[in-house]
Amino acid sequence: MVDLVAHRHFHATVYRASHNDLLINTLDGLWDKADRYRRLGLEVVRSQAERDQKTHENQALVDCVVAGDTEGAADIMRRHIDTSLGAKAARRLGATPADVPRA
Repeated sequence: MVDLVAHRHFHATVYRASHNDLLINTLDGLWDKADRYRRLGLEVVRSQAERDQKTHENQALVDCVVAGDTEGAADIMRRHIDTSLGAKAARRLGATPADVPRA
């Protein structure tokens, strides 16, 4: 559960830095709705290499945000989502990340 709280806090810090109330309210609502699925996702065993990759992606995202590199940040977030627990769940159900519509 600590991992979920830290995960949400990290991402909320990034999107709240946009100062875009519509984006913040939308993403806060999506996080609230998706928490139950994230809890289930914690049951998926992730290797240390996968955990290290997520840490690297998060650091790269921070670096891009600090540098003002919006294209780099967007690219990192797309890859981050495509390799997320949600994407893993979709693949287990027979879908690929490309089959899952993006909001």
